[in-house]
Amino acid sequence: MKLVVNMMMGGMLSIFSEGMSLGQKAGLDGQQILDIVDAGAMANPMFKGKGAMLLKEDYTTSFPLKHMQKDLRLAIALGDQLDQPLPTAAIANEAFKQAIKTGFADEDIAAVYKAIK
Repeated sequence: MKLVVNMMMGGMLSIFSEGMSLGQKAGLDGQQILDIVDAGAMANPMFKGKGAMLLKEDYTTSFPLKHMQKDLRLAIALGDQLDQPLPTAAIANEAFKQAIKTGFADEDIAAVYKAIK
């Protein structure tokens, strides 16, 4: 169960980071993006909490990024064993691997944003 939940969380955080980065590079206000997301169907505690971290550039660790990447890797391996394709998880795993290579392994999982932007 832990691998399934963390795989979903890693995928969500990866695409959330891409969306935040794209929106801000297009000139949108980061807080407005968070407010709109929080007011709609995608509202969830992770986006609210991690979004605030991104805007403050505060990556104080509550869940180390390296552990999320490990769980993504293990979930993908389990998918391989069960002949279950996990292409989105594999892409998220690559984002977390890049974040580790960039030096963010011990920071919070929200630091994947720094590797994406």
